[in-house]
Amino acid sequence: MTSTERASDPAPDAGAGIEGAATPAALHHAFPGLNGMRAAGAIMVVATHTAFDTGKVVDGPAGALLGRMNAGVTIFFVLSGFLLSRPFFLAALQGLPQPSVRRYFWKRAIRILPLYWFVVVVVWATEPDNDGVITPVMWLRNLTLTQLYWPDLLPTGLTQMWSLATEVAFYLLLPLFVLLVLGRARRFSERRALVVLGLIAVAGVAWQATVGPIPGREGHFEQWLPGYLPWFCIGMAFAVVSAADTVRTPRHVLARLAQDPAACWVAAFLVFAISATPVAGPLLLLPPTHWEAAARVTLFAIFGGLLVLPLVFGDLGEGRIRRFCNHRIPFFLGEISYGIFCVHLIVLHEVFRRTDYQAFSGDWGMVFALTMAGTIALATLTYYLIEVPAMRLRRFGPREKTGRASATAPTSSH
Repeated sequence: MTSTERASDPAPDAGAGIEGAATPAALHHAFPGLNGMRAAGAIMVVATHTAFDTGKVVDGPAGALLGRMNAGVTIFFVLSGFLLSRPFFLAALQGLPQPSVRRYFWKRAIRILPLYWFVVVVVWATEPDNDGVITPVMWLRNLTLTQLYWPDLLPTGLTQMWSLATEVAFYLLLPLFVLLVLGRARRFSERRALVVLGLIAVAGVAWQATVGPIPGREGHFEQWLPGYLPWFCIGMAFAVVSAADTVRTPRHVLARLAQDPAACWVAAFLVFAISATPVAGPLLLLPPTHWEAAARVTLFAIFGGLLVLPLVFGDLGEGRIRRFCNHRIPFFLGEISYGIFCVHLIVLHEVFRRTDYQAFSGDWGMVFALTMAGTIALATLTYYLIEVPAMRLRRFGPREKTGRASATAPTSSH
């Protein structure tokens, strides 16, 4: 998962030169609290994988909640939809040329691929469970993030990368989604944009309901992009409203909800708790029914939207929740969250090899703590040795033309 720009990156004042009653919050184009949300998403992914590998997911209500923490992926997809589409909508609102798509693709590539390729090579060289099972062609598919489009097993140590492959598909299609939302004239219409995004989201739920019951051995259809468009559409809808807020005083329902972040998060937890019941399907690797597949993607969309909402609307510097998300520790964990996501299975498998625990057994708390400690250490190392140097390559790619809005100006995430 990787909405990969940094929430703290400074951005030009998108409201400059536009008349309107924009509030300071509306013109706030750095969203520092989203780094803390990225950290939460990454930790949730580690929690659910450690719970599954220790068998904790079948241990009553607590296990069910841990089993549903794969909803952490939803957070990343919502952030990607919001942060990566917002500059396009701001440009359309201001009547400016659209951001350079070539530069947008270049920045996506250098942010995602160096660490990803490194992890694939490490897993290829060190994971004994893949010996004699994964062919060179399958490794090539993993290197190109096309592994979901064949009905083959995903390599041990890289099974979490299905979501990265799906997110990269979204990256590639985002300019087309923006064109669809804005129309051929690329003129900003909040109402049109929200209606189109709503229709896309409904189509995504229908896709998931249709293919969800298909067993994985027949294909990874349930993991393809269409089934997760509702999550991306939540973020893009937030981006549309946020862009409109730069030229008006926000008085819409999202602004009112954002005034009470605690209520948003309580509601998010209640939705999450519902998703941990049988209504959202099995916790183990069994195909859901049509209704269960639709319920899960819908409940997770609501959950992710409620978590992110108060961090992109309202007064972004006020309240305990926002201040906590802005704290230096969550902020730093958000900075290395892409590394946490990429390397945690390597660490988890090493924890099992160096302890007496067997698969689907062991103390979840101990396994989680050891995995998190090792993962944070390794992710910090790869952040400074691989991610930071790679990000310096941005300046060598295609350039934005003068007067264009940046395709990734106010963004964040893995």
